[in-house]
Amino acid sequence: MTRTLFLSALVLFAGHAASAATVMRDDFSNTTSGWPDQAATRDTDLGFAVYTDSGQYQLTPVQDQVFGFIPAPQQAGSGDVTIESDLFLYAGIGAGAAGLGCRHQDHRNFYAFMARGDAVLMILKVKDGEVTALAQGKVDSVLPGSVDTRLSVECKGDSLRLGARDGSSLSARDSEFSAGKSGVFVIGEKLAGTSAVFDNFVLSQTGD
Repeated sequence: MTRTLFLSALVLFAGHAASAATVMRDDFSNTTSGWPDQAATRDTDLGFAVYTDSGQYQLTPVQDQVFGFIPAPQQAGSGDVTIESDLFLYAGIGAGAAGLGCRHQDHRNFYAFMARGDAVLMILKVKDGEVTALAQGKVDSVLPGSVDTRLSVECKGDSLRLGARDGSSLSARDSEFSAGKSGVFVIGEKLAGTSAVFDNFVLSQTGD
């Protein structure tokens, strides 16, 4: 009986794995992998998105309390995707946050899956620039002012899911957006020192 259950579990897992096709995998060790690489060099620059010397990808806010969203260089053919990435966030003095996004139409319309420096996970809908919280919960083992975790996101039909390395997870349903781009983002206050570093990014398209 135990062997039968084990084999059944393997079959189910294999079926799930086969239904997701990897679109892009990036550890940011190659600075020509396609992400924007633009440092802020003037006082008038609003922020930056750069490959770091340690082989990661770093974002700072482009403007106070505005989502700085960077679409991945390669995209899935549909809005049904899974996205994963390691994230280290320094939230600074303000309420800084960062995470992964799907079904991005433009910077004012998309789904956001984020971790805040005050140990909160959130699933958000950004529509016409207005933010609606679809789900929210606390994250275990997050130091005040910073986040060091791996985020896992699933956008499938009207189902939206967010998981963190410690086992914390959220889910929500919304059908506002059905297609669009996937990527990474940061939001916070420039002068507060908000900074997000991403690594080991994986984007996959899911099947039925």
